[in-house]
Amino acid sequence: MLVACGSTPAPPVVAMAPASAPAPAGAACGTASLLASPADLAARGPWSVGVRTVVAAGMVTEVWYPAKPGSAEGAATVRYDLRTVMPPAEAAKIPDADNGWLPCDCVRDLPIDDTHGPYPVVVFLHGAASFRAQSAFLMTHWASRGFVVVAPDLPGVGLKAALGGEDQSAPLGAALAVLDVLASAGEEDPLAFARASLGPQRALAGHSLGSMLSSTVADRPEVEVRIALAGLAQPDGVASWLVLAGDHDGIAYSPELVTNFADAPARSRLGVVSGAGHLAFSDLCGVGADRGGSIAIAKAHGVAVPPLLESLATDGCRPTDAPFATTAPVIRALTVGVLEEKLRCDPAATAAISALAGPALTLVERLGQPE
Repeated sequence: MLVACGSTPAPPVVAMAPASAPAPAGAACGTASLLASPADLAARGPWSVGVRTVVAAGMVTEVWYPAKPGSAEGAATVRYDLRTVMPPAEAAKIPDADNGWLPCDCVRDLPIDDTHGPYPVVVFLHGAASFRAQSAFLMTHWASRGFVVVAPDLPGVGLKAALGGEDQSAPLGAALAVLDVLASAGEEDPLAFARASLGPQRALAGHSLGSMLSSTVADRPEVEVRIALAGLAQPDGVASWLVLAGDHDGIAYSPELVTNFADAPARSRLGVVSGAGHLAFSDLCGVGADRGGSIAIAKAHGVAVPPLLESLATDGCRPTDAPFATTAPVIRALTVGVLEEKLRCDPAATAAISALAGPALTLVERLGQPE
């Protein structure tokens, strides 16, 4: 959970591979023009991924988006640095040589692909004691397949608050504030670089606490898809819902979740990923893994880590949990399938989602029209 983005120099990184030749036109809603994504929902899409950091509704916000073809060629990919969202006195204890980095298959400040679009938008809320880029493996997957992803740093519940550098308070209005920025440019538009390429369709997703904060948003007709990752959620039968959990999650999972979902309203799905813990829906287990993880690195340099944070930061990263390489493909596939089904109006996604059920994924589907 100790990861963030900032200006601290990163070690040299391998340049991102050039994008493949443009794919033929794919499914899209209305008059949108989008490239075709692979039928395999776990496969990366046809776009390279650009990323920009902006300030939206007073919150530092990361935006991942489909980049102009060829613009990523020869460019270095981003690495996020844990120290920039820690209290400065604690961050200063960790030297550059022993820092933990979160790699992202994205390139900073590329031009958006404005020859295609407009693109549906996904708003993502991170979990407690975390930060906006905690799930870069998912954000970049979605963006590579034709979505713009907007993820703010949530005040009062992020890493700085967990380490005592900020007052703790639940930002109940954060999701609404970001949706309002998306709806109206305002005098100083933080999304000006992408505004003309933003479509009207919206999805709202969150991990853990972020999923609970997103569930407080009601009566926003532009939000057509909701995704709850490792968090409590109550499908409402209005939006298309995906509740995704891991059966090794000691924080947010109970076996009764599957039984109770039999009474969920229409347009709802539940997925339970075999062997996945709480942090399987993020990149956090991989940060500094060769040195025991980000928490171990921080403690080794005298950072005061609360016991609760230490416990949260290991759920999903234990030797008894399924490895990231096993859980990530099904998480990528199921989430983007739900997005493409509704926000790209792709009927092929419905069958592709159902086909994901198997040993790696227990899938309960409650489809059809609202009752």
